[in-house]
Amino acid sequence: MALNIPNLLSISRLFLVFPLILFIEINRPFYVFILIIIGGLTDFFDGLIARKFNLKTRLGAILDPLSDKVFYLIPLIYLYKNNLIPFWSLTLILFRELIISSLRNAKKDGLPASQLGKFKTFFFFISVMTFFMTFFIPLKINLLNNLALIFYWIGFFLTFITLLGYLRIKKNLI
Repeated sequence: MALNIPNLLSISRLFLVFPLILFIEINRPFYVFILIIIGGLTDFFDGLIARKFNLKTRLGAILDPLSDKVFYLIPLIYLYKNNLIPFWSLTLILFRELIISSLRNAKKDGLPASQLGKFKTFFFFISVMTFFMTFFIPLKINLLNNLALIFYWIGFFLTFITLLGYLRIKKNLI
């Protein structure tokens, strides 16, 4: 059955995008932070439940990475707009995501995420979460920003390592 619990969790993450955009737009970083945590938890649990109960589906293999991408790319766009990350890096990330999405649509099982791809997503989630913490936690902002940037650049680096891995898989399918 395509609409199992993991897929419903992925769909719920997609629906969380609307309040995420709203809270970014009206400058409510604490609520953005909370939504990012909820998004990360739904991502963790949809994968855990799918593996534990063998509920993997083609729909899930497409929905889960799609909802992850939308969920961390929207805050990254906001971070670019506020000069916290460079435009060139964001465009390269978007370019990679378009390539991977087209590869996923071409494959029968949706091309599930690699382990490194999961790490990439984790680092982007942590980076975005840490950046948004700097907007409402009165700690040393430079320390948190630097930490967020470290997580961002690790995610960025993994973006291209995983792209090469997916392209290698695609080459072997031809």
